[in-house]
Amino acid sequence: MEIISFLVFFIYALIILLILVYVSPLLSAAVLIIVPVIIILLLPTQAQDFLSIEQFSFAVPVNNIHILLMIWSAFIGIIAYAEVVSWYLLREAKPKPQAKPAPEPGKPGEAPREGKKLKESLLKFLTVMKGKKE
Repeated sequence: MEIISFLVFFIYALIILLILVYVSPLLSAAVLIIVPVIIILLLPTQAQDFLSIEQFSFAVPVNNIHILLMIWSAFIGIIAYAEVVSWYLLREAKPKPQAKPAPEPGKPGEAPREGKKLKESLLKFLTVMKGKKE
């Protein structure tokens, strides 16, 4: 049963890796979580028996559930890294703004500068949080 368990986990990891590389990191994250959940919902006793099989027993027994959690943690880290790097590489670099001359203080009809800065900062923050490019 040990070989079959390793084969199942190898195929599972290979499918997730192929989806990650060739399709989408978000789809691979969905497959990463949804496949075991569906199997547990459809075949609860067989899934429980499979996940409770003990593989190693050195100081602490290692079951198949521990191997599944190790695969999940590794791939979630890879998926998060891929998303951050792709976001960073796809964003457009803004040119540095040139210094503008300061407005003369005391001009009638002009709003205070602090209010404009706050409003501009909030608008930039909202566009970044929405995932839009400026």
